[in-house]
Amino acid sequence: MLNKKSAVRISIEGQSDKKLEIPTFFLRHWKNILVAILSLVVVLVGSLLYVTTQKKAQDISSQYEATLDKVNEEKRRLSISNSETEKTVEEAKKSFTKIDSTLESINNKMKKRGLKTIKLPNVGGPEENDLSKIELLTDYYEDALKELDKKLSSIPLGVPHPGSISSKFGYRSNPFTNRGREMHSGIDLKGRTGDLIKSTASGIVIFSGYDGQYGNVVKIKHSNGYETRYAHLKRTLVKRGEKIEAGGTVGLLGSTGRSTGPHLHYEILKNDKKINPEKYFSL
Repeated sequence: MLNKKSAVRISIEGQSDKKLEIPTFFLRHWKNILVAILSLVVVLVGSLLYVTTQKKAQDISSQYEATLDKVNEEKRRLSISNSETEKTVEEAKKSFTKIDSTLESINNKMKKRGLKTIKLPNVGGPEENDLSKIELLTDYYEDALKELDKKLSSIPLGVPHPGSISSKFGYRSNPFTNRGREMHSGIDLKGRTGDLIKSTASGIVIFSGYDGQYGNVVKIKHSNGYETRYAHLKRTLVKRGEKIEAGGTVGLLGSTGRSTGPHLHYEILKNDKKINPEKYFSL
């Protein structure tokens, strides 16, 4: 089929004609051949474009999935981080609530004893995110405040009655004759008959009743060698052996015993030695 050839003369200006032999099959069917070649080119170009497009789509899809995975991982990490942060904040709140509760308890007791309340000063420092360290810190302060509460409760601080001082601790003239000198071993506080008299510390009542010049008196034993006495009462409201908290009522103000009028005679003893109560009126 390709052995049979036809001669084709090619004329070029300025040059001699050239004779080119081409298989007759190509001359007869050149249109079909051209169409076939063009179709093959189109198919090849189309296939190449399809493969390229598919690869690009796959690359874009892979990049999208990788990006989506990173976003989801970051979202999960942030979710865990936020959860841990919320947990830390909640734990810290619970811990500091314990401190606030203890401090409030101390302040309530101090109010009952006529003392100013404790206010924590403004403080600062680096933020501590470690939950275990926060818990250790709060436990330390909680224990410290509880120990302070325990000590404050057993020390006779504050005043048993808010009245003004009518006679101080120390030597004074005889209140009945205004002559001579006598030792006044406590503090006298003015008041009205029937006013409530409160204990300045927690302890155990060791005496409640009438005792000579003291009149109706309540004597309370506290820890660390302290003892308090509340004399000239109209009536005692506690019994011997009874436990009493700081701020608890012991009796009613009166003028029994060696007294010139309604007032409270208040004494503090430390290891059986009488000391000036006025030194314990403030913290």
